[in-house]
Amino acid sequence: MNADQIHAKIYAGRAKAALRLGLDYNVFRPTGTGNPLSNQVATIKAAFNAGDNTYKSPNMPGDAFWYGDFDGRLTQPGDYLVHPVNPMDVKYIAAQQQLLPIICIDCNRTVRLSRAAPQGAPGAVGAVGYSGLCDSPTESVDVLGLNPANNGGTFVGWPCAILFGGKSQAAVGLPGDVKNSGWRILMPPSVPVVVRSGDILTDDLGKRYAVEGAEQSDIGWRINAQEVHP
Repeated sequence: MNADQIHAKIYAGRAKAALRLGLDYNVFRPTGTGNPLSNQVATIKAAFNAGDNTYKSPNMPGDAFWYGDFDGRLTQPGDYLVHPVNPMDVKYIAAQQQLLPIICIDCNRTVRLSRAAPQGAPGAVGAVGYSGLCDSPTESVDVLGLNPANNGGTFVGWPCAILFGGKSQAAVGLPGDVKNSGWRILMPPSVPVVVRSGDILTDDLGKRYAVEGAEQSDIGWRINAQEVHP
């Protein structure tokens, strides 16, 4: 028996555990930059636990990582798992490493990604390759998800994890100013674009985050961002 056969048997065992412990989840596989939940590929039983495989440790605030017990032969990193009854219960598969537990990320927000319109584009601000934090359809371009202004008023974003982290930045010193909080944002490896410093992430609550740095790792994108106040 070789490593691939052992790996398949491990996933078969996790599938049997999920039959006893798990709930139904719909599996979505993103195919472009628009709606990542438009391409359903399967419905599977899945169970999730935090910290270890004993199902004794609860998940704590600030920790988006979960271990998944389900049939990994039917899934791949970057897939979304969505509970059909509770649409707020969304996770994405961060990694399916050889012989190891399946790593999932619990999503608490959806975001779209935009960046300044290229120099010379209609409506672009300025005569050089610089733009402020503009979000009108003519001053920015949708890179991931869809701006409501371009989509009949409907926000389309990618589920992700947005967590406290990073260093706060001082405000400009005006009365009533507060510091810009630092945030850690985790996005799946199925994101089909390169996240750049200076990009703007807007979540489903209308909060905006300026990307300071982005790392493309084997578990997806790890992003440091600052909250941008209006």
